[in-house]
Amino acid sequence: MRTEFFKIALIGLLTVFAAGSVDAEDRKVMTIGAYSVPNTPWDLNWQDVSAAFEANKDLGLDLELLVRGETGSSEERLNSLRRNRLQFVSSPLGSGAAMIPELGVLQLPFLFESTPEADFVLDEYALPRFQEMFDEKGIMFLRWTEAGSNHLFGDRPFLTPDTVKSFPMRVQTTKASSVYFEGLEADAVYMSSNDIVQSLQTGLISGGEAVTIFYWMTGIFTEAKHFTMTGHAIEPSSILLNKKFWESLSPEQQTLVSTAYPGPKAARNRVREWMTKVEADLPDLGVTLHRLNDEQRAAWTAQAQSSYDAILESIGGDAEDIYKLVLEGQAAYARMKDKDS
Repeated sequence: MRTEFFKIALIGLLTVFAAGSVDAEDRKVMTIGAYSVPNTPWDLNWQDVSAAFEANKDLGLDLELLVRGETGSSEERLNSLRRNRLQFVSSPLGSGAAMIPELGVLQLPFLFESTPEADFVLDEYALPRFQEMFDEKGIMFLRWTEAGSNHLFGDRPFLTPDTVKSFPMRVQTTKASSVYFEGLEADAVYMSSNDIVQSLQTGLISGGEAVTIFYWMTGIFTEAKHFTMTGHAIEPSSILLNKKFWESLSPEQQTLVSTAYPGPKAARNRVREWMTKVEADLPDLGVTLHRLNDEQRAAWTAQAQSSYDAILESIGGDAEDIYKLVLEGQAAYARMKDKDS
């Protein structure tokens, strides 16, 4: 009787091991490429993805999480995504615009009146169009994520557009930023983000543009004590997947992949809550915050709008159509607000 019991148990174990080896052969691996600093909102988002995969191991899809910059620059990650060397990446808007230039339209200066308006237009109007455009490149555009908005830092405040004239400042290499600040006659210096602090120290620049968290996280605030909250350009990022890989997944695996990363609202709220805390801490670090009043913002906006034609021409392609789409979304948002009020 006892011998029979052990025989049954042994057969059961062999069955389990055999099943496990078959599963191992059939399992797929999804490699994520990104760059995030530990314990930041973006890092927490990747932790959520890891937890979701861990909880759904039975679906036969494993995760390789390379989110400390191991896969190179954002441009290199996009190239690896197209070749299916990476299957899932987070791409800043500027890098994505190298592939889809029309993304640059979303960074027209002072384009949006409020954060809720920008969220609505991006999700309801811009996303479907850009999904079509990325699809033609063999990439699935899953959703937007958040990096904040660009503001101005320097050795002085920037309350009116004329204050940047002849000012030596770091400007992003995007079409919107380059055309805009050249139109303002700023002494624009184009450089990678890694060179900002050193360039401030050597006097090559005296300020520039950056998102709040980057200004704080990289120590720019130690060299440029004035931070003017212009919010002149949004900085959305995109979550992208290799289309061929996506189509190889089962429906259950697709559900896991499409839901593991926090949705737009959750991801944005996580970043914005953290950003609010950072802004509250900046004065204790010796930073003087400046916020535009209504008159100052109106002056910045009017000047910015005069640069739109030149920016759209510089972007080229379907930029005019994307801009019209944004205007449609803004009109729809205004109608929705009027209906709710």
